[in-house]
Amino acid sequence: MKIVSIKKVEDCFDGSTIFGYEFDQAWSHEAIMQLETLGTVEYFAQFPKPFFRAIGREGLIVKGVEGEPTCRAIYPRRNKEATKAEFERIFE
Repeated sequence: MKIVSIKKVEDCFDGSTIFGYEFDQAWSHEAIMQLETLGTVEYFAQFPKPFFRAIGREGLIVKGVEGEPTCRAIYPRRNKEATKAEFERIFE
């Protein structure tokens, strides 16, 4: 998977930043499990559209739906740029 576009979605009141990502292909189960390099991956296969949430060690939260080519990443206030670079490096 490669990142096609990145859009800043909104700023939260707690100082975190949210970005929307679009990829050149949809999330597969294998691509979702690749996020384990960042921390914990929660995968909810029983949902009508299987949902995933990855929680990084630095406070990063990535949310998306299997079969969709998009996701949202919520970056923490502390180490925001380094955490963003680490997430994006997975898809280079």
